[in-house]
Amino acid sequence: MIINPKLSCLVLDLDDTLYKEYDYQTSGLRYVESQILRLYGENLEGKLLKFRDQGVDDIFMEAVKVLKMPMSLKESLLMMYRFHKPDIELTLETKHFLQSAYRNFKQVVILTDGRSVTQRLKLESLGLMKIPAFISEEWCSQKPSAKRFIAIMEKYTNCSQFCYIADNLSKDFIAPNDLGWMSVCLRGDQRNIHAQEINKTDESALPDVFITHLSDIYTC
Repeated sequence: MIINPKLSCLVLDLDDTLYKEYDYQTSGLRYVESQILRLYGENLEGKLLKFRDQGVDDIFMEAVKVLKMPMSLKESLLMMYRFHKPDIELTLETKHFLQSAYRNFKQVVILTDGRSVTQRLKLESLGLMKIPAFISEEWCSQKPSAKRFIAIMEKYTNCSQFCYIADNLSKDFIAPNDLGWMSVCLRGDQRNIHAQEINKTDESALPDVFITHLSDIYTC
């Protein structure tokens, strides 16, 4: 499929597509450590980030153990993490791409999985609140469900083509492929949360094309 921006709705994933989710994790873990220092006088000195980078499954459980506090505190730390205002930003390259997309595509939309407040705090920090966002919690629907993809087609009937750019090979492209959209995977790097293992991905879940930069969509 050759995409014609003037006729198309460009739908964008958020995490690890418009910014690095690793940066969100870093922001959240630093915030939780700052609150632990403020409330409990305990300086964890970057331990939560070290736990993350060591691949610890339950970082906040480990934090509770370090603090020698009741296990019930874990939920409060998790809430701090989820509801903090993240210190994240778009790269200059992504900013330029979005400016171009606003000019060239008929419609630009974000479709992302996650909790409503958490995802909207990310959008606010990134300066993307003006873009219509279809967030999984608000729709009671997560990828690979087609529910939000169909809703976008029904809302933007002035668009004759639809294109989804995302990064997760396990779930992102199944629905758009089934609906006849153009599916595009942005190649990740070592900081991506989800590995892009093509040889372990079912053919039905693979995108139409892979791109290295968001702007490469114009040459697909």
